[in-house]
Amino acid sequence: MRDIMLGDLIAQLNDPGVAETTLIDCGDIVLLTQARSAADHAGVPLGDYAAGVVRRFMDGADDDAWVQLIGAMNRSDEPGLAAIRTILSHAVASH
Repeated sequence: MRDIMLGDLIAQLNDPGVAETTLIDCGDIVLLTQARSAADHAGVPLGDYAAGVVRRFMDGADDDAWVQLIGAMNRSDEPGLAAIRTILSHAVASH
């Protein structure tokens, strides 16, 4: 996947094709399956679920969550995907 700004990536998650491709590009099929299950449980499309989770993180994450997110992004060649993967992993783990 090309290098993309996190804000642009979040905005594109509402497109179901982009959402699924983004989650596949994260390289975590278990996360994709868990996110799809959580979206189904919530009764929303996968893209809407993913975008909502990311937006809720952006609006309400505490300092520790931000530090973890920034660390994951700094260790990755694709920081946008690392951010999505980290945020969704936390969301589905608490679901």
